[in-house]
Amino acid sequence: MAFIKSTQTRPQYQYRFLALTATEGQIIHIAAHTEHEARQQSPLGCVLVFAGRLPLPEVHHA
Repeated sequence: MAFIKSTQTRPQYQYRFLALTATEGQIIHIAAHTEHEARQQSPLGCVLVFAGRLPLPEVHHA
């Protein structure tokens, strides 16, 4: 049985969150494939409020 190799890649997005701490709030941008991955990369000690997801332009390596 032949295996078909997928040429599709998972798109990467820029996730935006409002990161809240006890003293301040700031907008952070994290590049990731999923919101879950983006939240895993967030700074420790912050409460994140989802603000948006934007597509990142594809990069083609020659």
